[in-house]
Amino acid sequence: MAATTTQLAAPAIRRPRTVLVGTMFASGAALMTYFGVLAVYVSERAAARDAGEEWFPEGVIELGPSGWIFWTLVLATFTVQWAVQAIRNDDRPNAYIALALTGMFGAAVFNQLWFIINDTGFALAGTQGQFLFFVMTGTYIVFLIGAVVFLALTTMRALFGQFGPSQDDGVAAAAMFWHAVSVMYWVTWIAIFVTK
Repeated sequence: MAATTTQLAAPAIRRPRTVLVGTMFASGAALMTYFGVLAVYVSERAAARDAGEEWFPEGVIELGPSGWIFWTLVLATFTVQWAVQAIRNDDRPNAYIALALTGMFGAAVFNQLWFIINDTGFALAGTQGQFLFFVMTGTYIVFLIGAVVFLALTTMRALFGQFGPSQDDGVAAAAMFWHAVSVMYWVTWIAIFVTK
């Protein structure tokens, strides 16, 4: 006797990708906020140059330390994608290593930014260029801390077994926000440190 459709087992219900969609909107909002601040910085710098004012003293902003941040974020982009792929393949040890490496890269970026801020010798009450430099780096540090905290929470949830091949949305969402924060710095590196 042929089986009817009512006798077949119901398919497993796939959880909706609300975390990914929410992170996509949050990443978009973060990028728009950050690039809005960057637009103010670039327009004020252009106005100061048109007026013949010096934006930064010559040689204060070095390209070397900021370049290290650039390449650290390039490496972190690969490690965070490694974590996503490892979770999808149910390779937990490699996922934990990749998440930990990405978090360490985030801490290294924070440390290098702190060095750059101290090395410049700028003051908040200094020139408009110095003040906007603090605004730009401070805004980026806030988003960087958010990305590292997101990664830390994702790592803890992965350690407790909440992610796996059928449910990798949380790790993919953390990677998405990490990529958004990396793009913020790459554009900033060109706008502030390369073109000065």
